Amino acid sequence: MWLKELFFGFSTYNIEVLTFSSMLSILTVKLITLVFPLLIFYTNFLALVPWFIRTRKIFLYFVCLIALFLMLAPLHKYVYASLLPHKFGWYSYAYLDKLNIWLSFQTLLFENYVYIFFSIAISYVSEYIDTQKKQQELEKAQAVTELAYLKSQINPHFLFNTLNDIYALTYQKAAQAPSAVLKLSALLRYMLKESNDEMARLDKEIEYLKNVVELYEIGQKGYAYVDLRIDAHQKDRYIAPLILINFVENAFKHGVVNDPDNPVKISLSAQQDLLEFEVWNLKNSDQKDPTSGIGLANVKRRLDLIYPEQHELKIQENKDMYRINLKLAWK
Repeated sequence: MWLKELFFGFSTYNIEVLTFSSMLSILTVKLITLVFPLLIFYTNFLALVPWFIRTRKIFLYFVCLIALFLMLAPLHKYVYASLLPHKFGWYSYAYLDKLNIWLSFQTLLFENYVYIFFSIAISYVSEYIDTQKKQQELEKAQAVTELAYLKSQINPHFLFNTLNDIYALTYQKAAQAPSAVLKLSALLRYMLKESNDEMARLDKEIEYLKNVVELYEIGQKGYAYVDLRIDAHQKDRYIAPLILINFVENAFKHGVVNDPDNPVKISLSAQQDLLEFEVWNLKNSDQKDPTSGIGLANVKRRLDLIYPEQHELKIQENKDMYRINLKLAWK
């Protein structure tokens, strides 16, 4: 708006000789008068729209908008009745003695109402663009997380050990063999197929967790002690797939699993309003893994992207134990 005066405005002013001084005076005046639309636009864009329109407090919005114009009215009167005429010889009103607060209020309202509409429109357009960016970022993060999960969690060591254990059960004609094969099949099917969806049913995620725990116990040949407790009254709810398993895998990987007096404790509670998930384990001081923490960082990032302001993750640890508590609001 200010540069418009520089390129197109001078021909409209009654200036006998266009000098550098007159140019500077006009541009200074226009810069001063631009303060009012700037204040109105950005106050509405940065404060009033987010605080009141987005929260559906329309009455308070109009009250604050009128208050904004009332606060600017004395400044408007001073600028146009005193500052511009006396300092720059600029007269925007023929009768300066009639310019009062009420007239300034009306002038501000009718000259700047268009900036109110512009600021509201741009605010919603900006929100739409931000939403699209976040969605793209979420899709990329989910793809990276899935790849990282397949590489780090379903590793050959776990898979081959499980297959060897199943082979041994089959060779011995143990009653556990068919069940173990089905659990491994269901686990792989969930990870490679159903987890590609944006959301998964909670009952399928619970079944997946149970399969992981039971296959891990098979792999430890009876020396793994896990206390798994499920209290899910809302199994038909939906949850981001593979969002919980990292915490369980960390407990198996870095915790003490062979102490019957202090088993790894895993609890999941799905109630009407939220899901609460907790994992507790003693620390294994012999475990030294340079990649420790990568999986946790990934799941924190996914939580931030998928459940913004809808989750609470608390981590407690000392030299002996490690506990995570996660609360998710249903989407």
